[in-house]
Amino acid sequence: MLARFFQKKDKQSEKDPVEEYCKAGGSKEDIVIFNAQEVTDFSSQYGSGTSISYAACNLAGRGNIYPSYGDFTQACVFRTYGPWWDISPSKTEPFKRTPPSFCSQDYIELAFQKKVYPLKLEIYETYNPGCVVKILACERSEDTDVDTGHSLTRWKTLWEGEPTLPGPTSRMFCPPLARCPFPTDLIRLELCHKLVHYYTELDYVVLYGTASPEEEEEKSMVNTQCMVSDKKGNHMTEVSMAMKKLEQLSIGSKSGSPTKSDTLSSRQEHKTDKSKEAVLDNFENSDIEKGSECYELGEVNRQMSEEEVTESDNGYFDLLPEEVIQQILSFLDVLSLCRVARTSRLLYKHSYDSLQYTELNLQPHWPQVNDVALESLHNRSRFLQRLNLSWCHGNIVSEAAFCRYVQACGQNLRDLYLSSCSFVTQYSIHEIAKSCPNLEELDIGSCKGIDSDGFYDISSLQSLKRLNLYRTNIDQYALLSIIRSCSGLKHLNLGSTDCVHAFDEVLLALGNNTKKLVSLDLWRCRTVSNVGVSALANGCPDLQELDIGWCADVKSSSMCLIELVRNCTQLKKLFLTANRTVCDADLLAIAQYSKDMEQIDILGTRQVTADAAKKVLESCEKLIFFDVSFCSGIDNYTVEHWTREFPRVAIKKSFQN
Repeated sequence: MLARFFQKKDKQSEKDPVEEYCKAGGSKEDIVIFNAQEVTDFSSQYGSGTSISYAACNLAGRGNIYPSYGDFTQACVFRTYGPWWDISPSKTEPFKRTPPSFCSQDYIELAFQKKVYPLKLEIYETYNPGCVVKILACERSEDTDVDTGHSLTRWKTLWEGEPTLPGPTSRMFCPPLARCPFPTDLIRLELCHKLVHYYTELDYVVLYGTASPEEEEEKSMVNTQCMVSDKKGNHMTEVSMAMKKLEQLSIGSKSGSPTKSDTLSSRQEHKTDKSKEAVLDNFENSDIEKGSECYELGEVNRQMSEEEVTESDNGYFDLLPEEVIQQILSFLDVLSLCRVARTSRLLYKHSYDSLQYTELNLQPHWPQVNDVALESLHNRSRFLQRLNLSWCHGNIVSEAAFCRYVQACGQNLRDLYLSSCSFVTQYSIHEIAKSCPNLEELDIGSCKGIDSDGFYDISSLQSLKRLNLYRTNIDQYALLSIIRSCSGLKHLNLGSTDCVHAFDEVLLALGNNTKKLVSLDLWRCRTVSNVGVSALANGCPDLQELDIGWCADVKSSSMCLIELVRNCTQLKKLFLTANRTVCDADLLAIAQYSKDMEQIDILGTRQVTADAAKKVLESCEKLIFFDVSFCSGIDNYTVEHWTREFPRVAIKKSFQN
């Protein structure tokens, strides 16, 4: 019944999925409806860990806002939006092998009361909608992996699309879902905020599903290939998708010129057809329950050897110099590179060349990255310099497998990104410190599994230039040890590090030891005060970016902000979010001393007048971002006038309906 429903939904996806299910023979009594029971994991949030205002946990339970539209503290809000963080001094170098289709910037995972086969998912967006780009379902088996001891886990993509701008109104977003071959009680949303003009806000989520499939459905699931959705929501089977990709493979020259199929003999064409059939057999015979992409990333490369690749026809590649082939393959992401290795001995050799693996971005493939996949990459990662494993789950990747990989491939590693990796604990940090002596960038943001003592090992990484500790459990003692050992730090993110209870001591150490500091994120670091800001002003003259949003103990009356902009004349980004004491004198000092200023946030400032804010707009000629939301001295009419007068500046003025 479910299979008939999903086959029909391909043609009529605009209709209500529940109604379509009933038309296909289902009963409304079989459908259960749940609000999310709990937020189990998320990558970032605007709110703090000690409050429910703007917190990720607000997405669980019943709605509080919809159908109202506006900026409400009861919503789920993420940390960033738009392009602003990507063009600030703290921006990171993008990975070269990122698939163009991957645009997710944040995620949130929701647990429901009971496992169901999903029919419909309603996402209630109440401010700047259009950011949800992917919906996944998780199956967590009661069985455990014999090697890792973890429960067997797999993820299924139910829908995938691109970010949109539907307009300034609240909405219920209900995209068509692909059939899920298993019951689930865990749904993951991935979001991309790059198009929205201000923070996106979500109110609640509702899941519709059936408790169990009927006998006919089970037969249908056995005989039907696992469905996947393309960006437009169209559904294809694994086999049809593979055939479509194979048909697009052409080594010929420009359009209109003879292609390989035009010039090969009939015997060669027959051989090529056999090769295609073999690839399709691999798709059809692989265990779909494990996920076909996971199979390709790990199992295929473990099973294949150069001798097993019997295809000797290399097409026009035989005419190309090896350097050109290497350059062509350098544009492929790691999954595509694994697929290419199966096509011929020549491409196998080039695809396994370690020079193709100086950068590895595995974040887009996080559901497929498991222990087998990491093991298959060992021999190819001898020259690895940059690695991104962000978002990889601990119930898919074991810490032991990660540590073995770092031991084998960490000698030349320069950048390591492990944001929101649940497998990372103090043992991983110890292995990184031991095996990666040349590490310059380390991102362990939102890695909640590291205890406070585990951070001390980072002190031995004395070449560090960038360190992201956002939402970790580090305390001030471990942090002081790192700062005193890593004097070359240029970029440091300490946002929402709630276990640090004496931040002024930390900032004094930064002023004394990190003279080359360029960016510092202290978002919601509650114990930062005037003393710490003054220490930065006097000790870090190269500072270009400072975020002290929601640091309520920083008082403008101490003149610390004026001292900061007077001494740190290279400042380009200054966030003073929700500091109620910021006044005209501070803005006039910015206008006088910060000629390179590009981004300013003074949200919630009550003592600033429109005249002082306009002086900043006039004097800071490089300014491109100015958030004056909830500034009582600046009304909407003034903002509209400034928008016309200063078109180069994105002036933000949030509101509540």
